[in-house]
Amino acid sequence: METNELQFPELPESSLKKEDMGFNSKLQKKKNELRKDLSEKGILPKGAHNDYDNYDYFSEAQYKELFIGLFSKHGLEFDSTEVQVQSIPGTDKQPFGILATMKYIITDIDTGYKIESIHSGLAIDKGDKAIYKAKTGALKSFFASTFLVATKDDPERDDEKPKRTYTKTVSSSKPKAGTISEVQRKRIIKLFSDSKQELQDMMKKYNKKNINELDLKEASDIIEIKEREANHE
Repeated sequence: METNELQFPELPESSLKKEDMGFNSKLQKKKNELRKDLSEKGILPKGAHNDYDNYDYFSEAQYKELFIGLFSKHGLEFDSTEVQVQSIPGTDKQPFGILATMKYIITDIDTGYKIESIHSGLAIDKGDKAIYKAKTGALKSFFASTFLVATKDDPERDDEKPKRTYTKTVSSSKPKAGTISEVQRKRIIKLFSDSKQELQDMMKKYNKKNINELDLKEASDIIEIKEREANHE
């Protein structure tokens, strides 16, 4: 028997080149460091409230505010692109349904190496709100599953009144006046740089005349409303 008959077949090469494996390792290390910073924040308070169904939730604006600082600190860039938007049958009361599939990209700004992931969001609502809600759901899914964000927004919870886990600095369901964060303040200034009168009109709803008088939830609501309007333009 010839010796070549005893030779094992060559193993398939890794899909990543040696250089890319090094870049991927560096990016994953940054993600883990970001998760560590995130875990030290503990369970995050929900800063938004749904008046119609009467429940608190962690809003899209809060996710963006949270990760703008974390991505910047750890040298990561975030981007997204629409993969597919599908219309789906709804109900008699809510006839318009959307399934939005999005691609999210995280790039290490030091190496240029990037990783991508696909997430979908489903929403049934009237008018064009379904599209916005579906994309918001996909974005929240990406942040929550990729970085394990602890917000108590658990779809498997079946108790009617989940136990609140707010820290001592947020001891009640209604934040105290003047608790707007610095990130929120800067975000509002940027969003309303060309529409200061619109901001003044929106603050009248909360009986506030100055940005610094807004609380966490009020600032979050204003940011979310303005960003939703911008996305629809």
